[in-house]
Amino acid sequence: MGPLLLGVDLGTTSAKAALFEVESGRIAAYASREYPTYYPKPGWAEQDARDWWETICLVIREALSKARVDPSSILGVGVSSHREAVALVDKAGRVLDRVIIWMDKRSTPQAEWVRENLDVNELYRRTGLIVDPTFTATKLMWLRENRPEILRRARWALQPKDYIVYKLTGRAITDYSVASRTMLFDIRTLEWADDLFEDMGLAEYRSLFPDPVYSDEVVGEVTGDAAQETGLAPGTPVVAGGGDRGCEVLGAGVLDSRRVEESTGTGSTTATTVDEPLVDPLMRVVTTVHVIRGKWSVEAGMATGGAILRWFRDQFAQGEAMLAKLSRRRAYEFLDMEAEYIPPGSNGLIVLPFFAGARAPRWNPKAKGAIFGLTVYHTRAHVFRALMEGVAYEIRKILEVLEELGVRCEELRLLGGGGKTPTWARIKADITGRRVAILEFLDAALVGDAILAGIGVKVLKNYEEGVRRFVRVRQVIWPDPARRRVYDSYYKLYERLASILEQFYEEIDKLVEQPVREVPWDINRLIHLLFKLEESN
Repeated sequence: MGPLLLGVDLGTTSAKAALFEVESGRIAAYASREYPTYYPKPGWAEQDARDWWETICLVIREALSKARVDPSSILGVGVSSHREAVALVDKAGRVLDRVIIWMDKRSTPQAEWVRENLDVNELYRRTGLIVDPTFTATKLMWLRENRPEILRRARWALQPKDYIVYKLTGRAITDYSVASRTMLFDIRTLEWADDLFEDMGLAEYRSLFPDPVYSDEVVGEVTGDAAQETGLAPGTPVVAGGGDRGCEVLGAGVLDSRRVEESTGTGSTTATTVDEPLVDPLMRVVTTVHVIRGKWSVEAGMATGGAILRWFRDQFAQGEAMLAKLSRRRAYEFLDMEAEYIPPGSNGLIVLPFFAGARAPRWNPKAKGAIFGLTVYHTRAHVFRALMEGVAYEIRKILEVLEELGVRCEELRLLGGGGKTPTWARIKADITGRRVAILEFLDAALVGDAILAGIGVKVLKNYEEGVRRFVRVRQVIWPDPARRRVYDSYYKLYERLASILEQFYEEIDKLVEQPVREVPWDINRLIHLLFKLEESN
């Protein structure tokens, strides 16, 4: 086996590592392990940076063991991760507290303050972001108000992959792509926006953020201590890396806006590559600095994608789940087979897929899911297919918004769990009217990591060469004109339903928030009632 590149990705729920052969671009080994998320209060979500590092060390060691290679054959390392969260570390590199991650909503009041006191349109134009508790700025504001002593002790605020790079190299760095997810960074000048730190009362914490570099820059080498923990060779070059979405877009071969990647995990994210920052007057999509030099990434994410199918599997398909364990297959494969017999439109069922609120392009956290059109004729298979169609309708909505903004895509490239389901891929092709490509390797962030590392250590000339060598398409699905016509009619009704139901979301929230009176449990009265029922029979 010849020289290798190592890609490492720290996702929201698991860490992954893959070794790629430089010459062929093929995978030599792959490893994945889950790590915990902590939920101390409703709406809170935290992780421990020490868990990040421990799990990263395990997957790197596992990949090296599977490949049976000399670590010195690894020419470079690229790292990606989820974004927005920052680990606060002191001068000695000690983690000061658990990390508030992207899905944590405790800083909602701080986000409201920003909306009421700052010009949100100007903020969007400069940062590319919607004011939302997802992003770093509001989380820092919450810490300033609730845990100021931790901020005072901190030397660095490092996003997840920056913390991994710090542990690997001993250097505190960041890159443009994750810096642009803080709501404190100007995506046009590519500089920290000192006035935004000032406006949000965070000026004294500006020094916690390292000056950013390009994602493919070599920023250090694996230290002796890190080598002992990971099994890597000391002195192995490490590039700055980037946010998981940008690395995924690169690793899917989406080098321009003719292609769009759609990644289905818990949610569903649609993203593409553009030549300049895209400004939507209605602020429906977000723009991030890309891991590709001189490019930006336009993103629109749904809160629930794969999570809807997982909900259905767990609540209504326990038999398939058990069968999957016995047969070592996926429960979704059995559900897909049932859904194949259901016609487009699921015989009049339409699902609004907002089971955890609506993100881009609707941005309504109070939005609710709905299954419309149910009759006694419908089966479980109808509902399962309608769930897949509902997500695809919303992807079509996102593509229409992008087209309205001048971004016309010809091809969807499916990643994540959605790329494992041919039925869902065909539904997405027919509903969106775009050809759909399924890649050989669905963890595209790792491919992007390897390409960035290869450019950084100069074994790849550019991004185009990296894509040619590392990205492979397994299958292309073209939309069927007849099914497309059926779905066009259903989509019009879907859009009308999504619009009409908005007026009811807040009202249902008020009803749900009313305290529920618990029925007192009286075992003696219950036994007496059972005896009376038996006597009456």
